Amino acid sequence: MKKNCYPFVLLLIISTPLSAQELPVNGLPAVPPSAGNAMEVMPLVAMPDTVTAPQIELPPVDANILKAANQQATSVVPQQLQVKPGINELIPIAVGHLNRLVTPFDNPVVTTTSQATTSTKGKIVYVATPDETPVTLYITPGDNQDIALSLTLIPKRIPAREIHLSLDIDTYKILTKLQQQSSNTVGKAADKEQEYITTLKQLFRNLGLQKTPPGFSLREPSHAESIHCHQDRLQISTGQLLEGQDLLILVGVARNTGVTSTEFNERACATGNDEVLAVAAWPKVVLRPGEATELYVAVRRPAEQTATLRPSLLNRSVP
Repeated sequence: MKKNCYPFVLLLIISTPLSAQELPVNGLPAVPPSAGNAMEVMPLVAMPDTVTAPQIELPPVDANILKAANQQATSVVPQQLQVKPGINELIPIAVGHLNRLVTPFDNPVVTTTSQATTSTKGKIVYVATPDETPVTLYITPGDNQDIALSLTLIPKRIPAREIHLSLDIDTYKILTKLQQQSSNTVGKAADKEQEYITTLKQLFRNLGLQKTPPGFSLREPSHAESIHCHQDRLQISTGQLLEGQDLLILVGVARNTGVTSTEFNERACATGNDEVLAVAAWPKVVLRPGEATELYVAVRRPAEQTATLRPSLLNRSVP
């Protein structure tokens, strides 16, 4: 009995650890070692209540770079266009806005039958149109018609435009010559005008000094030769007339007949039928009640009076 039980007990001792490794206590399959270790190494992490975006710090940008970028995105570059006289150019412009045409002419003159509004300032021509009807116009350098730029402006729904017009070399040479001649003519006319004003001032100065200007003769004025000044509370009387080759100077007296002081207005004497060239008062301009001052009024002599008749020798006996 004891010999037969010994092998059975030994077998039971050896098989017990093997059965423990094969089956867990709860009878479920065993978990692989790697999975079991992973579950033990990775702890549970609590999730935050809110998600915070990562903070990224951008480098600063120069203000000039931002300004240049904005200008490039919003500005419209002026158009450069070479035009030739005799060739019509089609140019888009903005409808409902003021457009600017920079011409090569010193004093451009615009000729058009369009209803568009045009104006000139120096070399600039401004054009504005309220609708999309094409605007045809000619631009000339002053009153000279030798050079004329023919333009047809096409209004569109675009921003206001600035267009620089230029000429080819041959046309520009002709324009330069014409503008130089015009400038010389204008300069001579301005010199003559300034000389004429200086002459009138000298004549009035001599009258104020009670002198008869050279080239003038003193006589009594006729009934038709009188000073007319339309100013209240001033009594005007004409007493002398100085007669020159192409100029008449009327000398009179202006008296304040009011009860308050009044200032003499020279423009009030430029409303007569004669072509009044200049008016001056001496020695006073502001007159108190009862005061008087002398008036000098220069008028252009009528054309029929500028020529002096010469008596014929045939109408008298020759000795």
